[in-house]
Amino acid sequence: MNERTTSLFDGVTKSEYAAMKECFKAAVRHYKKGEEIPMPHARVAVVQKGRASLIKTDVNGSRTIFEQFKEGGVFGDVLGYARPDAGFFLTADEDCDVLYIDYEHIVKRCPKACAHHSTVVSNLVQLMSEKALALSEHLEILSRRTTREKLLAYFLIAAAKNKSSYFTLPFSQTSLADYICVDRSAMARELKRMAEEGIIEIDRRNVKLIRPES
Repeated sequence: MNERTTSLFDGVTKSEYAAMKECFKAAVRHYKKGEEIPMPHARVAVVQKGRASLIKTDVNGSRTIFEQFKEGGVFGDVLGYARPDAGFFLTADEDCDVLYIDYEHIVKRCPKACAHHSTVVSNLVQLMSEKALALSEHLEILSRRTTREKLLAYFLIAAAKNKSSYFTLPFSQTSLADYICVDRSAMARELKRMAEEGIIEIDRRNVKLIRPES
C-alpha cells in the first residue's frame, strides 16, 4: 500500500539530522532477518533500513501481526505498545538497521532552542495519531466474523489508501493471514472462491478489487 506516513524526521535537513543524532545521543543497531528486536524501554526506535513486524502470540502459539515497520517506521513502549511479557515481540522481516533515541532527549526542552527539535516533537505527535488510526482500522477488520468479511474489510482499506482498486499487499499471504487472524489454508481457499466469483483478481501480492459490495 502506498499510503503517506509521517517520518520522525520530516522537515529536518541532512545537516540538522547529523547534529541531532549527536545531540540526542542516538545509537544504531543492526539486526539480521528473522532476529528478534528488543522492544526499547523509554526509547524511540526508527527503522532506517529494512522492515520489521510487531507480533502478538496467544497461549496457543497463534500469531497476529499488529503492525509492520518500513524505513522511517517508529516504535517503542513510549508509543503505547504493550510490554514484551504480554506476548508482544518484534522481529526483523529483512536485515534491519534501527536508530535508538532516548525519549527524554526528544521531549525535553532543547538548551539550544533548535527549530528542528520542535519539528521532531511535532512529527512524533503526528505519528502517534497515525498509529491510533492504524489500530482502529485493524480492530475494524478483526471485528468481522468471517474470513471473507475480514478480507473485504482489509481490501477496502487498502484500496482507499492507494486511491485505486489496484494495490499490492505489503506482506506475504501467510503474513496477511496472521494480520487478519485466520487460518492460512482457509484464507487461501476463500481468496480462490472470491476470484472465481469475480469479486477480486489476485496475482501473488497484486490485487484488484472488482466488487467490494460482495
